[in-house]
Amino acid sequence: MLIPMKVDYGVRMLVYLALQPEGSFASTAEISTARHIPEPYLLHICSELQKAGLIESRRGPQGGHRLAKSAEQISVTDVVNSLDYSLAPLNCVDDAEECQLSGSCAQRDMWGDVEQILLTHLHSIKVSELAAREDVVPGVAVTANF
Repeated sequence: MLIPMKVDYGVRMLVYLALQPEGSFASTAEISTARHIPEPYLLHICSELQKAGLIESRRGPQGGHRLAKSAEQISVTDVVNSLDYSLAPLNCVDDAEECQLSGSCAQRDMWGDVEQILLTHLHSIKVSELAAREDVVPGVAVTANF
């Protein structure tokens, strides 16, 4: 099972913002460079995270992005939900019409259970925990170690 890159990038960004001084804004260019996320793609992710209420964005020379709530209040599942992604291992879990065996397939429920277990676990992981696990070297830009 592969986690969509959009979700990984969203988590990377939020962890980076959690490591910034409280209340400060980080520019899109800064985040893009530090977290190795293509800037045009990051702008799209920022828009979705802002709509979901996970980040605040401000334009202008002193603008950028910051967390809209504390890192302790944001779970990885929040990121998954805000970026509109399912973590279903197979398409048929989300859309039974995708499968010719739907209705008689014993595996569909099993894969749905796998998705639910994963989402439950990710809900227990907070951005603050991931930020605390980062290796931060003074004077060096924070970069992803994922």
